[in-house]
Amino acid sequence: MHFFRRKWIPLGLSALVIFTSGLHAQSNNNNDNDVSENQGIRITTRPTGATVYLKGEYKLVGRAPYVIYQPLAGLYEIEATKLGYEKYTATHYFRPGTNERLSIKLTRKTRLRAMIRSMFLPGWGQYYSDQKFKGLLLGSIQLISAAYLLYSDTEYQKAVDRFNQSVETFRKFEKNAELRAALIQDILNAQQQVDRKYELRKRSLIVAASIYVYNLLDALILFPSYPKEPKGFGLKLAVEPGMSSSSMRLGIQAKF
Repeated sequence: MHFFRRKWIPLGLSALVIFTSGLHAQSNNNNDNDVSENQGIRITTRPTGATVYLKGEYKLVGRAPYVIYQPLAGLYEIEATKLGYEKYTATHYFRPGTNERLSIKLTRKTRLRAMIRSMFLPGWGQYYSDQKFKGLLLGSIQLISAAYLLYSDTEYQKAVDRFNQSVETFRKFEKNAELRAALIQDILNAQQQVDRKYELRKRSLIVAASIYVYNLLDALILFPSYPKEPKGFGLKLAVEPGMSSSSMRLGIQAKF
């Protein structure tokens, strides 16, 4: 019995020393990480993971949270983009020798904003919702239909003017028996031309209006499904810097 006690006591002490050393090493690593996080310019976004562009004396790009250890000074244009969110643009003046912290909140794209854009410019809502080819296609078709509607309306107005001119000519020479039959036929021909141009204009109006309505419904109903940010609770176990080797911190994180 004494032999086993003498054998296991040194092994237990050795394991305790190794475990304590590991906690000290982890604490030192956390201290080093905190020191590195306090250095440089740190740019964070909500939600995280957005691509950040800086344009100024230098051109830089990174994914948030983005830490820039290179010293920056002067006026910079900052852009942040992420799928499913509107592009963020702003200007910021970096003061030399300062470790600044910038936080950017992105606005999520919605089907209502897409439809409002398509109301003002067909295809803009689709382009806004990252369906660029569809947006350009709808915009081009709407432009062509609007141009044809303008053309058909112009042709209709010309036909109406031609008809009015025929009626005016008939009134001038209606007492002339030799010209009367020819003038009446001219009026009938002009009336038929007006009817054809009117039908053409009506069809082109229906086509242009249908494309416009489809453009609105497409922007509202066929709005793409973007990946959502994860929600729920998370647990985090860590050793606080400066605490004793046997102390730990339990953190709870929640996203809604």
